Amino acid sequence: MAREGLPNILFALLLTAGMVIVRFFYPSPIWLVLGIISGLFLGFTLYFFRDPERTVVANENHILSPGDGTIVSIKLVDDDYVGSANLITMFLSPLNVHINRVPIRGRIDRVQYQTGLFKAAFAEDASEVNEQSVVSMGNDLIKIKFSQIAGVVARRIINYLRPGDELLQGQRYGL
Repeated sequence: MAREGLPNILFALLLTAGMVIVRFFYPSPIWLVLGIISGLFLGFTLYFFRDPERTVVANENHILSPGDGTIVSIKLVDDDYVGSANLITMFLSPLNVHINRVPIRGRIDRVQYQTGLFKAAFAEDASEVNEQSVVSMGNDLIKIKFSQIAGVVARRIINYLRPGDELLQGQRYGL
Protein backbone atom coordinates (compact mmCIF):
# COMPACT_ATOMS: atom_id res chain seq x y z
CA MET A 1 0.00 0.00 0.00
CA ALA A 2 1.37 3.43 -0.93
CA ARG A 3 1.93 5.41 2.26
CA GLU A 4 0.86 8.56 0.40
CA GLY A 5 -2.67 7.16 0.25
CA LEU A 6 -3.04 6.59 4.00
CA PRO A 7 -5.02 9.81 4.67
CA ASN A 8 -7.46 8.92 1.87
CA ILE A 9 -7.74 5.33 3.08
CA LEU A 10 -8.31 6.44 6.68
CA PHE A 11 -11.04 8.85 5.56
CA ALA A 12 -12.79 6.14 3.52
CA LEU A 13 -12.46 3.66 6.40
CA LEU A 14 -13.93 6.09 8.95
CA LEU A 15 -16.74 7.00 6.56
CA THR A 16 -17.62 3.34 6.03
CA ALA A 17 -17.39 2.57 9.76
CA GLY A 18 -19.63 5.56 10.48
CA MET A 19 -22.24 4.33 8.01
CA VAL A 20 -22.19 0.85 9.57
CA ILE A 21 -22.63 2.29 13.07
CA VAL A 22 -25.46 4.61 12.02
CA ARG A 23 -27.15 1.70 10.19
CA PHE A 24 -26.94 -0.38 13.38
CA PHE A 25 -28.82 2.25 15.41
CA TYR A 26 -31.14 3.48 12.64
CA PRO A 27 -32.06 0.50 10.42
CA SER A 28 -33.39 2.59 7.54
CA PRO A 29 -32.76 1.45 3.94
CA ILE A 30 -31.07 4.78 3.16
CA TRP A 31 -28.29 3.99 5.66
CA LEU A 32 -27.86 0.58 4.07
CA VAL A 33 -27.45 2.18 0.63
CA LEU A 34 -25.04 4.82 1.98
CA GLY A 35 -23.09 2.09 3.79
CA ILE A 36 -22.76 0.08 0.58
CA ILE A 37 -21.66 3.16 -1.37
CA SER A 38 -19.07 4.10 1.26
CA GLY A 39 -17.84 0.48 1.33
CA LEU A 40 -17.38 0.58 -2.45
CA PHE A 41 -15.53 3.88 -2.08
CA LEU A 42 -13.24 2.27 0.51
CA GLY A 43 -12.59 -0.66 -1.83
CA PHE A 44 -11.75 1.66 -4.73
CA THR A 45 -9.45 3.76 -2.51
CA LEU A 46 -7.55 0.66 -1.36
CA TYR A 47 -7.26 -0.53 -4.96
CA PHE A 48 -6.11 2.87 -6.27
CA PHE A 49 -3.27 3.17 -3.73
CA ARG A 50 -1.95 -0.38 -4.09
CA ASP A 51 1.81 -0.75 -4.49
CA PRO A 52 2.66 -4.22 -5.80
CA GLU A 53 6.24 -5.39 -5.51
CA ARG A 54 7.98 -5.47 -8.90
CA THR A 55 11.07 -7.41 -9.89
CA VAL A 56 13.20 -5.21 -12.12
CA VAL A 57 16.03 -6.78 -14.07
CA ALA A 58 18.30 -3.79 -14.67
CA ASN A 59 19.44 -3.43 -18.27
CA GLU A 60 21.41 -0.46 -19.62
CA ASN A 61 19.89 -1.06 -23.08
CA HIS A 62 16.28 -0.78 -21.90
CA ILE A 63 14.18 2.18 -20.84
CA LEU A 64 11.45 1.07 -18.45
CA SER A 65 7.99 2.56 -18.48
CA PRO A 66 7.68 4.87 -15.46
CA GLY A 67 4.17 3.57 -14.81
CA ASP A 68 1.43 1.17 -15.78
CA GLY A 69 -0.94 2.40 -18.42
CA THR A 70 -1.75 2.59 -22.10
CA ILE A 71 0.42 4.31 -24.71
CA VAL A 72 -1.78 6.81 -26.51
CA SER A 73 0.75 8.48 -28.83
CA ILE A 74 4.34 8.45 -30.03
CA LYS A 75 5.69 11.47 -31.87
CA LEU A 76 9.06 12.91 -32.81
CA VAL A 77 9.99 16.10 -30.93
CA ASP A 78 13.01 18.37 -30.65
CA ASP A 79 13.88 19.02 -27.02
CA ASP A 80 16.48 21.37 -25.51
CA TYR A 81 17.72 18.65 -23.11
CA VAL A 82 17.60 15.39 -25.09
CA GLY A 83 17.67 16.73 -28.66
CA SER A 84 15.63 14.90 -31.29
CA ALA A 85 13.58 12.27 -29.47
CA ASN A 86 10.41 10.24 -29.36
CA LEU A 87 7.75 11.64 -27.04
CA ILE A 88 5.74 8.72 -25.70
CA THR A 89 2.47 9.68 -24.05
CA MET A 90 0.67 7.23 -21.82
CA PHE A 91 -2.60 7.33 -19.94
CA LEU A 92 -3.10 5.81 -16.49
CA SER A 93 -6.71 4.92 -15.83
CA PRO A 94 -8.04 4.86 -12.25
CA LEU A 95 -7.61 1.07 -12.41
CA ASN A 96 -3.84 1.21 -13.14
CA VAL A 97 -1.15 1.15 -10.45
CA HIS A 98 -0.17 4.80 -9.91
CA ILE A 99 3.25 4.24 -8.32
CA ASN A 100 5.94 5.67 -10.62
CA ARG A 101 9.38 4.12 -11.16
CA VAL A 102 12.63 5.49 -12.61
CA PRO A 103 13.07 4.44 -16.28
CA ILE A 104 16.91 4.24 -16.31
CA ARG A 105 19.86 4.17 -13.93
CA GLY A 106 21.26 7.66 -13.69
CA ARG A 107 21.51 11.07 -12.12
CA ILE A 108 18.71 13.61 -11.84
CA ASP A 109 19.72 16.85 -13.54
CA ARG A 110 16.52 18.87 -13.21
CA VAL A 111 13.04 18.62 -11.69
CA GLN A 112 10.50 21.21 -12.83
CA TYR A 113 7.09 21.61 -11.22
CA GLN A 114 4.28 23.51 -12.93
CA THR A 115 0.99 24.39 -11.28
CA GLY A 116 -2.02 24.05 -13.51
CA LEU A 117 -5.48 22.77 -14.17
CA PHE A 118 -6.97 19.29 -13.71
CA LYS A 119 -8.48 18.63 -17.12
CA ALA A 120 -9.34 15.11 -18.20
CA ALA A 121 -6.32 13.30 -19.63
CA PHE A 122 -7.96 12.92 -23.03
CA ALA A 123 -8.34 16.71 -23.41
CA GLU A 124 -6.10 17.83 -26.26
CA ASP A 125 -4.24 20.44 -24.21
CA ALA A 126 -4.13 18.56 -20.88
CA SER A 127 -0.39 17.83 -21.19
CA GLU A 128 0.27 21.56 -21.53
CA VAL A 129 -2.14 23.15 -19.03
CA ASN A 130 -2.52 20.56 -16.26
CA GLU A 131 -0.43 20.47 -13.09
CA GLN A 132 2.75 18.52 -13.79
CA SER A 133 6.29 17.60 -12.84
CA VAL A 134 8.98 17.11 -15.50
CA VAL A 135 12.21 15.26 -14.66
CA SER A 136 15.43 15.41 -16.72
CA MET A 137 18.01 12.72 -16.03
CA GLY A 138 20.81 10.84 -17.70
CA ASN A 139 23.78 8.52 -17.52
CA ASP A 140 26.82 7.79 -19.73
CA LEU A 141 24.62 6.30 -22.47
CA ILE A 142 21.45 8.37 -22.67
CA LYS A 143 19.52 11.42 -21.52
CA ILE A 144 15.75 11.24 -20.98
CA LYS A 145 12.86 13.32 -19.71
CA PHE A 146 9.68 12.01 -18.14
CA SER A 147 6.73 13.67 -16.53
CA GLN A 148 3.76 13.18 -14.26
CA ILE A 149 0.60 15.03 -15.20
CA ALA A 150 -2.38 15.44 -12.86
CA GLY A 151 -5.92 14.94 -14.10
CA VAL A 152 -9.53 14.73 -13.01
CA VAL A 153 -9.12 11.71 -10.68
CA ALA A 154 -5.41 11.87 -9.75
CA ARG A 155 -5.36 15.53 -8.72
CA ARG A 156 -2.06 15.51 -6.87
CA ILE A 157 1.50 14.88 -7.98
CA ILE A 158 3.96 13.34 -5.54
CA ASN A 159 7.57 13.35 -6.71
CA TYR A 160 10.47 12.72 -4.32
CA LEU A 161 13.25 13.32 -6.87
CA ARG A 162 15.78 16.13 -6.42
CA PRO A 163 18.63 17.32 -8.67
CA GLY A 164 21.78 15.32 -7.93
CA ASP A 165 19.95 12.15 -6.85
CA GLU A 166 21.61 8.97 -8.13
CA LEU A 167 18.95 6.36 -8.84
CA LEU A 168 18.62 2.76 -9.92
CA GLN A 169 16.43 1.60 -12.78
CA GLY A 170 12.98 0.69 -11.44
CA GLN A 171 13.36 2.58 -8.16
CA ARG A 172 10.12 4.14 -6.86
CA TYR A 173 10.06 7.91 -7.13
CA GLY A 174 6.49 9.08 -6.73
CA LEU A 175 2.79 8.73 -7.31
